[in-house]
Amino acid sequence: MKNIYRNSKEQNNGYVLWILVAVELLMSFSFLGYIHIEPISITFVYIPVLIAGCMLGPKESTIVGAVFGLSAMWKASAFYVGAGDAVFSPIMSGKPVESILLSVGARMLFGLISGLLYSLAKRTRFPLAGIILVTSAGRTLHTFPVYSFMGILFPEAGFRASSTFDHFSRGYFLLLAVIADIIVCLCYFLGKSDYFQKLFQHIRIVDQMSASISRYRKAMGGIIMLFLLASFSVTLYFSDRIGNALLRYGLELGEKESYDLIHLEIQFLFGIISLGMLILIFVILYLKNINYLYYEARLDGLTGLMGRQQFFQEGEKLLKKRDFSGKEKRGCFVILDIDQFKQINDRYGHPAGDRILTDVADAMRNVFEKKALLGRLGGDEFVALVHWMMSKDEIGTFMDSLRKEIREIHIRDQKVTCSIGVIPVMQGDTIEELYRSADRLLYEAKKQGKNRVVYGYHFEDISVKGDDEK
Repeated sequence: MKNIYRNSKEQNNGYVLWILVAVELLMSFSFLGYIHIEPISITFVYIPVLIAGCMLGPKESTIVGAVFGLSAMWKASAFYVGAGDAVFSPIMSGKPVESILLSVGARMLFGLISGLLYSLAKRTRFPLAGIILVTSAGRTLHTFPVYSFMGILFPEAGFRASSTFDHFSRGYFLLLAVIADIIVCLCYFLGKSDYFQKLFQHIRIVDQMSASISRYRKAMGGIIMLFLLASFSVTLYFSDRIGNALLRYGLELGEKESYDLIHLEIQFLFGIISLGMLILIFVILYLKNINYLYYEARLDGLTGLMGRQQFFQEGEKLLKKRDFSGKEKRGCFVILDIDQFKQINDRYGHPAGDRILTDVADAMRNVFEKKALLGRLGGDEFVALVHWMMSKDEIGTFMDSLRKEIREIHIRDQKVTCSIGVIPVMQGDTIEELYRSADRLLYEAKKQGKNRVVYGYHFEDISVKGDDEK
């Protein structure tokens, strides 16, 4: 069950990470991240890094920190920036390696440190207090590595590690800390709320059911690349048009001015792309949740796996779409029954039996993850259509893992065991044929004493496995 939670958490982290990357880009290239009112200049761009560290972990906050650094490096790579900001650009500083270390390396270090501190804070007796403490120090955690790197790599800039503490004397320091605390704590509680936990659970289930269409992701990647190329071509076109328009009014741009114009337009483009990313991610999450609600009506109410009708419909679609003609590797159809399940129900009651059924469903999800369609056909009969192409040895390993997971399920002092039939998927097979063939193998497993796996044709070298062969 812990592995199920971990896999689900990793799945959720991917969506949240992309959202935070998009937010970081949007804040870096808009007024959402920078407020400049003479003589005060305030930045909030470091906050998505803190959110990533608090909600996800050190790895994710380091990634968002890298996006922060790359954005800052691009913004500094223009002729109109001041000398103080030019040190962040490998183009303008004259020290490319040092500028990359300063701009990107310092922000990645900030992300790593803040993520580690949040991890420690959440393990304390009062995690909320620890989170508030780390968040309040967030601005300092950001400026300290930046000024330290500047003091080492660009001493002529006049900043060093001790410059970090200059902002304590500014009147708005406490206000910024409170704003950061509110934003990070809201995101933390939002991520832990029942609504979002259920939402991401729905999305994970839809992703699991949609694993068979993973080949379309390459097409989606190609579409995104075409979109980016088209966006850059539009940017260059408008830059050229603006130059021509200015020329008609007698304003001729030099090389530096033309470069800065394109530079600003690309910043605008990044802002639009980040906004588009956010909209796309939220639309995807919304549609996946709608798909789940549609599927939910056809799911097994107890285990959340596909019911009989849906499993056979989705399985038939999958068999028609996928190529199962491989010789060395192939998919397989698995059918599973819990041994002595009726006796368990009679002895311990139906609530205990229901708990066993949900635990077995979790074990199947844990073992097969996105590699199979999973279903409960009724009673204690479970099925899996494995579309992940595997060798005979790999299939045997998967079955061993499944039996091991199920043997860890206990009902008081009694271990739960299962009988399994496994048949390879051949090109042209129908779901009904596979079910009937696997069912005969399941009957053979029970006939031979239960608590074993019986493999069908083309699995001669692993034809039968019971506990006595472990």
